Amino acid sequence: MQHESAEPCHEPSGAWRTWLLIGATGFGGPAGQMAILHREVVERKKWLDEDEFLAAMRLCMLLPGPEAQQLATYAGWRLQGLAGGLLAGTLFVLPGALLVTALAWLHAAGESVPLIAAAFTGTRPAVVALVALAAWRIGRRSIRSPAAAVIAVVALAALAAGVPFPLVVAVAGIVGWLLPLDLATSAHGKPPASEQTPQVELSESAARPRTAAVRWALAIAGGGCLVWMACYAVVRWLDLAGGAGPAIATLFMETTLLSLGGAYAVVPWALDESVARGWLEPAERFDALAMGEATPGPLILVVTFIGFLAGWKTGAEGVATAGLEGAAIATLFAFIPSFAMVLALAPLVRSIRAGSRLGRAMTAIGAAVVAAIVLLGIRLAAGALFPQGSPQAVPLLVAAVCGVVLAMGRASTPAVVLAAAAIGMLASVVR
Repeated sequence: MQHESAEPCHEPSGAWRTWLLIGATGFGGPAGQMAILHREVVERKKWLDEDEFLAAMRLCMLLPGPEAQQLATYAGWRLQGLAGGLLAGTLFVLPGALLVTALAWLHAAGESVPLIAAAFTGTRPAVVALVALAAWRIGRRSIRSPAAAVIAVVALAALAAGVPFPLVVAVAGIVGWLLPLDLATSAHGKPPASEQTPQVELSESAARPRTAAVRWALAIAGGGCLVWMACYAVVRWLDLAGGAGPAIATLFMETTLLSLGGAYAVVPWALDESVARGWLEPAERFDALAMGEATPGPLILVVTFIGFLAGWKTGAEGVATAGLEGAAIATLFAFIPSFAMVLALAPLVRSIRAGSRLGRAMTAIGAAVVAAIVLLGIRLAAGALFPQGSPQAVPLLVAAVCGVVLAMGRASTPAVVLAAAAIGMLASVVR
């Protein structure tokens, strides 16, 4: 299917510079990244109009995977077709992936260097504050009724009891889809439009797409499967990442497919799985989150950090090649499904309208996501603030200050993480 070019379109030959700039400056999570995308592709370049941008944003927020990266991919597709979509999505991720890989290498190589180890230790209270704020922000948007609160409490109990996160998400989605529960409103009535969970489904015209659109979707889906199988075969044949390559590829493809509701929906599960497989030490969950929060690009680039450590620890001791392979495999397989989904559905973006049944399912999943984030916060706080079972004054103070500064918007997330690392280094010198 031939895509329709966006109008007006200025200097499409230099589009790669725009995608690279957005990727390198995309701090602030999905909201900040989407704001940057809007400024560049709607306000400045006028590659998309306002209505199409909003329709594409709704679709990307519905799909699993990093929504800002998928939105960039859609914009690239509208501008320059399939090649443009692949280019935009890749350049959106590349700067952050390279930076996370470099930081993972520094972390792994510097474990025996006290000052570097102290810097990573210093970030742990800041990570606790970041997770607490994420739980508050997402919870305030997702839990707006007694029914949603009940789903969150039941999900929290199930996760704490060891029920797998994918099963909890599936059950929550089914409950929201099937039962006519009032999940989106509170005692004060309907939430403001800016805080409502995106509720979208395909319009009647999109539910019966043209034959060309079906062929396009099938071709992209089939191509995505072929790319996945070819890459997986190469990883297995070459025995990459110290032999851990196939396991890394499988886990982080699942991570993307389960990330309904944003990266925080699945990051706790990915961290727990990585600890269980011996790729991370429990304390390194802090470091993984700190890298994802402090670098540009999607938070799901946490998987790049994990992939590097998985390869580093399972490969030959002291050889960084396995770590680099692990980081590349984790990043590639986390984003293959993301590219395939948004490119397959791109022709249907203009046919999206509001809906209710799907919205209930997404809201129920959102409540389960809040439970996963809360459980992660509890576990991280126990390790960072109560390491020997008793409260530690300095980490508690750092976590409180970081939380207040971030909540008031007085400093960016990277600045807060770097400041916490500096405090950790200073504390180690003073000792």
